[in-house]
Amino acid sequence: MTDPVSPPASDAAAPLQFDQADYTEPPPAPRCTACERPIASTYYEVNSHLLCPSCRESVEASLTGGSKSKRFLKASLFGFGAAVAGALVYFLVSLTGYNIGLIAVLVGWMVGTAVFKGSEGRGGWFYQLVAVVLTYLSVAASLAPDVYKGFQEQYGESAQVAAPTGGTVAEAPDAEEVAEVPNTPGAAVFITGMISLAAPVLVGMESPLSGLIYGFALYEAWRRNKKAVLNIAGPFKLADASGAEAPVEQERSVG
Repeated sequence: MTDPVSPPASDAAAPLQFDQADYTEPPPAPRCTACERPIASTYYEVNSHLLCPSCRESVEASLTGGSKSKRFLKASLFGFGAAVAGALVYFLVSLTGYNIGLIAVLVGWMVGTAVFKGSEGRGGWFYQLVAVVLTYLSVAASLAPDVYKGFQEQYGESAQVAAPTGGTVAEAPDAEEVAEVPNTPGAAVFITGMISLAAPVLVGMESPLSGLIYGFALYEAWRRNKKAVLNIAGPFKLADASGAEAPVEQERSVG
């Protein structure tokens, strides 16, 4: 009967090591932030994000070229649609009996986002101005139903319009100096529209809190269309790609 063979002394005496990791495979290559594919060798840093060469070209091309008029038209249409939707949301909420002024901030966000998307992510002071104007008009339109209701309650079937016949503006008009204009639906809508254009300012003067909320809404629309700028640095080589590194271009800004 043969005795079992003992393992070699060197293997039996070898201590187990837990303080040092032995890698059998190289660490995974970094991935492109845009396409999420592994970067083979060369990469760029765009606003602190790693991009492969093809994605860097696509991102840079998105901020150059194209039709300005087409972008303006698309941004205006997108913003107008968001402004109409925001005014409708404000009106529907008001039908419930609640008057939530913070919805105006939501309107600013909606319009600002829509304009920025329509501008193909360019942004800039021109699109900021478009977003602010559309947001203001949306807020004014949301106040129009209240303006129309107040107009009807005050004037009823006819609207009195001061028509001086010789007195000064400081003097109160006499009965003969006041003309009554029939309060037809067309006239009521026209006058309501004129008053509604100034309604956000008038409401803000009467209620500073509401004016502050409207200001936040306009600021949100302005902020979301800040001009997009790309800071591009590279190309760079991965450390283990080759012995020689690619020449580093000077960092530049696009946009």
